[in-house]
Amino acid sequence: MKRDFFLYELSDDEFEGLVVQIAKHLLGLGVSPFAAGKDGGRDGKFHGTAERYPSTSSPLIGHVVLQAKHINAPDRSCSDRDFQRLLKGEHPNIKARVKDGICDHYMVFANRKYTAGTDAKLIAELEACGVQTAHILGLEYMHSLLESHAELQKFLPNARDAAPFVFDPDEFIEVIHAFRDYTKDDDESAYSSAFDFESVKLKDKNQINGLTEDYFKQVIVARSMPYFDKIKDFLSNPRNREFANIYADSAAEMKESILLHRSQFPNFDHVFNFLYGHIQKQRPALRQKRRLVSILLHYMYCHCDIGSKDLSGLLEAEHADA
Repeated sequence: MKRDFFLYELSDDEFEGLVVQIAKHLLGLGVSPFAAGKDGGRDGKFHGTAERYPSTSSPLIGHVVLQAKHINAPDRSCSDRDFQRLLKGEHPNIKARVKDGICDHYMVFANRKYTAGTDAKLIAELEACGVQTAHILGLEYMHSLLESHAELQKFLPNARDAAPFVFDPDEFIEVIHAFRDYTKDDDESAYSSAFDFESVKLKDKNQINGLTEDYFKQVIVARSMPYFDKIKDFLSNPRNREFANIYADSAAEMKESILLHRSQFPNFDHVFNFLYGHIQKQRPALRQKRRLVSILLHYMYCHCDIGSKDLSGLLEAEHADA
């Protein structure tokens, strides 16, 4: 079974740092870290003859520009429209670098699944900008490289996280406080802070909120649900009432914020991705507890503390289809 290195758990900066180390392995020690250019983009660079990419017998030679495209989601693909838009947005920058003579080859590292048909089209579009060769190194390639070269794994920031994941009440308390800090800027709330465990069938809830089946099964069910009982036991313990109230207040504030801005996201997967990334960005100390942050967000969702459970819209849609 292929190992999952949970690259979606990294921050953008952490992913860039990992990409630099992988690029040094593939190209050589001359790889420069990512830095903002005059056009506002962030590139890594290499100039010379690559040590082993794409092979030792036929290495890249010249100026190589590196791009890191990270997303806080485990189930994204290079064929997704948002990724295609990201690359198209880089075309003017690539053409400018080619014109300046500082971009012979273009390499994109992305923690997305690599789909041959779509990627061939994307590479053709990149090469049409004037580069000699373009390369997209997706999730499978990065996982394979990390698995076969153990020395690269030390550069994984989340390798320092507790593994396998262990539910630690003290860490859980810290995360609850961080959630409260994240939401406390909103003084007014239209929602009660009392617990609300009134449930709807999760299948219906997923349809109401637009959560994809893949995300629900591959991430929530497989990775988070095994820890839900421990969270429920903790919150239900009378000794932890103070923390249970903090949890409830945070969930209520977060629920209101989600309802206000839900239309900005194409599905609830993206809501999770935004919350996960934004909470960690605002509270860097949580990066060593990133899995617990994800699990707690999923727990809030499955227990109807965040997300809509209003069946009326779903029923109206069903009647309309009848």
